Amino acid sequence: MRYSKWRVPRQAAEVSPRLTEAGYPPLLAALLKRRGMETPEAAERFLYGGETLLGDPMLMADMGKAAERVRAAIHHKETIAVFGDYDVDGITASCVVAGYLRAKGIRCLPYIPDRIEEGYGLNTAAIDSIAARGATLIITVDCGITAVQEAAHARKLGVDMVITDHHECGAAALPEACAVVDPKRHDCPYPYKELAGVGVAFKLLGTVDGDQNRILSEYADLVAAGTVADVMSLTGENRYIVKRGLEMLSSSSRPGIRALLAEAGVQGRPIT
Repeated sequence: MRYSKWRVPRQAAEVSPRLTEAGYPPLLAALLKRRGMETPEAAERFLYGGETLLGDPMLMADMGKAAERVRAAIHHKETIAVFGDYDVDGITASCVVAGYLRAKGIRCLPYIPDRIEEGYGLNTAAIDSIAARGATLIITVDCGITAVQEAAHARKLGVDMVITDHHECGAAALPEACAVVDPKRHDCPYPYKELAGVGVAFKLLGTVDGDQNRILSEYADLVAAGTVADVMSLTGENRYIVKRGLEMLSSSSRPGIRALLAEAGVQGRPIT
């Protein structure tokens, strides 16, 4: 569809004096003010913020429990299933977690439900299949926050569950799992609520590994792709994640990423 005429609201281009005094051009100062930034410090953080934008993952409710269970599974060489979603956020989150676990020598069973046959989220038939293949731990990514019955079913089968999600919890009780990590939990004090599912998965791996900057250095392309595809707010932590991912995309060695870049005709070019 073509638009021959754009109707743009007429608003006064207010400029923060503090920004112009700090050397910001009037147009940029006006844009920053409309985004709620009126001080040089806020503008600097938004435009050029570095790794200090990454929050402490241990501020998330249940993060300590989640990391402890995953570390134990790695130590004991358990078979771990990663249950994701069929959208880009869920698939990239599954790739990040599965890639990390396999690098640790873990037998990992990624599971992406069929969109038509199974629909969104956990289901008991999938859990039965995962248990039959010997998994003793399921890590959910981008799903699971409302999977009360499914978590109970897994528990009956002797399969532990660590849930990572970024969706709203609703009024229902949380699933009874080893850990439920979701920044949108009503009792979660984590200050930044806009992480994608892959962002929450990244925070879990950063805690398990003990160095979230190292994890981001390895998986920023995937974390950024899931964040952008899920149309998350490009502020704060997300903004830094996507910045790192864009820097990494053009040189990514992942076959899937390289195929996408080639299809888009941008392989070997800077991605912005």
